[in-house]
Amino acid sequence: MAITRYAQVAVEQVPFANFPGGGMTNQGAAAPFAQFNDPSIEIGDVREVTAIYQLQGNEAACDIINIYLAQPGTMLDPAYSNVSQRSPATTLTLTVGDDDTTGVGLVTGLNQNARKRYANVLNAATGQSNPIPFTGGDALTDPYMIGATAQESNPNGGTVSGSWIQAVIETVGTPVAGGCLIFRLRLIKP
Repeated sequence: MAITRYAQVAVEQVPFANFPGGGMTNQGAAAPFAQFNDPSIEIGDVREVTAIYQLQGNEAACDIINIYLAQPGTMLDPAYSNVSQRSPATTLTLTVGDDDTTGVGLVTGLNQNARKRYANVLNAATGQSNPIPFTGGDALTDPYMIGATAQESNPNGGTVSGSWIQAVIETVGTPVAGGCLIFRLRLIKP
């Protein structure tokens, strides 16, 4: 006899098992993985962000490119995110992550390697003709939600809620002033 099984969200959609927004229902799951209705996962507001970085020509390894300020509760879906280029450098590799230390992976409950959370070593050098999909990041197999208490320093003083989605330049050779990196991100927002 076949067994019917449910994914985390589907458990909450079983008729009469829970009510929308009903909170924790721990249905046999070990803490911290108690099941709950979470509108940002079930019916999240999907946003597409296009962010263009124009090179200055003096970029170096370890430089950080802030791409997008993600609000607490936001998830970046690396399976539908990529970077394209327009003559940025003869050699250029990037990792994509964020600077959040307050969130956790939804599968493991662990904080991942923030610097490579969404993509690990993307070759974005001149000559790539297609969008380069995000690959190798932990969030592909362990979706990561920006923590509820994530904050960034405000250049004008104080702090603002959120965490920067960032690209880190791992290697670069002959960066070209005016070259571009075009980041396309799919975000699920609360």
